[in-house]
Amino acid sequence: MQDMGGSVPSGLAVEVTNTTMRMRGTDHSPPRCAALTGQLGKKIGCGIYEWRPSPCREFEEGSDACTRARQRHGLPPVDGAD
Repeated sequence: MQDMGGSVPSGLAVEVTNTTMRMRGTDHSPPRCAALTGQLGKKIGCGIYEWRPSPCREFEEGSDACTRARQRHGLPPVDGAD
């Protein structure tokens, strides 16, 4: 969070422990990050892409984690045609 020296806008992060934060909305059912824009299965993006936290930076389009996340939402794997 910005007020703790990080780059994520403070209103978008929630403190879990003294050393752990999560993006607002990721604990909802269904989970949806507050910074996520667009509609799943259509055009989607990150509203804070330049300031996104490290877990988002480590999550790559087309990766195994991406494929698993897409499966949870009933979406096919990314085919690379975009």
